[in-house]
Amino acid sequence: MQVPVTASSKEKTKDPKQRSLRLIYAGLILSALMLAGSGVWYIAVTGLVGLKKWDFDAYGVRPMILAVCGGALLILTLLCYFVHPALRNRSHRLALDLWKDRYRYSLILPGLIVVFVFSYMPMYGIILGFKDYKIKSGIMFSQWVGTYHFERFFRSPVAGQTIWNTFFIGITQLIITFPVPIILALLMNELRSTAFRRTIQTIIYLPHFISWVIMYSLLFSLFSITSGLVNKLLMSLGSPAINLLSDPNKFYGMLYSTSIWKEAGWGTIIYMAAIAGVDQEMYEAAYLDGANRWQQCIHITLPSIAFAITTMLILNVGSVMGANFDQIMNLRTAATQTTVAQVIDTYVYDMGVGKGQYDLSTAIGLFQQIVNCILLFVSNYVVKKMSGEGFF
Repeated sequence: MQVPVTASSKEKTKDPKQRSLRLIYAGLILSALMLAGSGVWYIAVTGLVGLKKWDFDAYGVRPMILAVCGGALLILTLLCYFVHPALRNRSHRLALDLWKDRYRYSLILPGLIVVFVFSYMPMYGIILGFKDYKIKSGIMFSQWVGTYHFERFFRSPVAGQTIWNTFFIGITQLIITFPVPIILALLMNELRSTAFRRTIQTIIYLPHFISWVIMYSLLFSLFSITSGLVNKLLMSLGSPAINLLSDPNKFYGMLYSTSIWKEAGWGTIIYMAAIAGVDQEMYEAAYLDGANRWQQCIHITLPSIAFAITTMLILNVGSVMGANFDQIMNLRTAATQTTVAQVIDTYVYDMGVGKGQYDLSTAIGLFQQIVNCILLFVSNYVVKKMSGEGFF
């Protein structure tokens, strides 16, 4: 006689597996907290004690013990996951997957190591923004000062103008330059001659590979007051010279025009790739229904590349506070560097590299990245609500 299996008996059979998984998750979380806590403990103690009074036996042993315990717990948790009888099927599938794709994972591993070493490990330097940094004491043993550097920046007379310049340049450059690659991609899509389209693509891609240093050299050779080719020609015709490089009123126009000339063509690559993926049968059906090229572009091409547009828009909004440092740094002059060309990035450079105030520049950079992160999430939320498509 077969015994019927009830819902309660099913739950009981699943209990050991679920309990084991919960214990594994708890062990992973606890080990991560222990490792992170030991690091925070050690960093906090070094800044409080200072280099002169530092004694590893008195202050550093206990955080190290906590780190060793966290590492041991992590190793034991992983071992339990792979040897526990209740989790054998799950862990066996994971082991088979790792072994099956071992060559793919081995290709990914160097990239992960590079990202970790050069992108994550240096992040501990963020604590400079909360310390009175002394080169002799180093980052770890410099004294904590809390939010002093943030208050110092916001109370400075240049803070308001610097933040405003950064926002103004970032937003206006986004509004003016963002649609240009989309328009160029749509126009190139309408070209019938493949050879002519490739020629145009090559020509508009080339400026991307010219550095901003060379760009400024070209502008200087053309618009220098004393030796510029354009100004010499104008003066020979009796017209006044154009003070493009040193006039604050002309700086924004120079910024937008050079940005479009240099990056608009390169920005079409993503949109051209998205257009290439549009189903050609939709164009044929629209043509049979009497739609002209303009109507096909508006009602088929643009909606088909909407996701690419929204993705690029979100990423660009997320970097509004990060005005193009290379561009502004090379195009600014003595007449504009403290006025219209003074943005957060250049101010961080002036304070950090120029004056050696690494703690202040770190605090300002941290503020900038926090604002960029907020803008990224807000823009993604707004775009997702409006169009139904978001980056994440």
